[in-house]
Amino acid sequence: MDPNAMRERLERERADLASTVERLRERLAVPQLESGGDVALADQHPADVASETEARELDLARQTMFEARLGLIDEALRRLERGEYGKCVICGREIPPERLELVPETPFCIEDAEREQQSSTR
Repeated sequence: MDPNAMRERLERERADLASTVERLRERLAVPQLESGGDVALADQHPADVASETEARELDLARQTMFEARLGLIDEALRRLERGEYGKCVICGREIPPERLELVPETPFCIEDAEREQQSSTR
């Protein structure tokens, strides 16, 4: 694994995600009452209002998910700087290159990722 290539990839993914989060923030900054354009919220059909509400809730969920992934990418970049990238933060074993290729920001080996996933769903 080439650390420089991985750094470039992580930085590219970070820039893409940050741009997406910024667009979501801009869209969510407009109050729902004002987002209907020329038609007042009170004049809209209830199904239209529900669709708008659902879209905003999905945007909020996406924003939260993308911000969490940004945090993981930032942590991965710090591990790269310290020379600790590619090692599981729990057990210290090497993370398989195939896993890093699929999920470059992962801090866990497969076994510890599964344990973390199980403990977070409880």
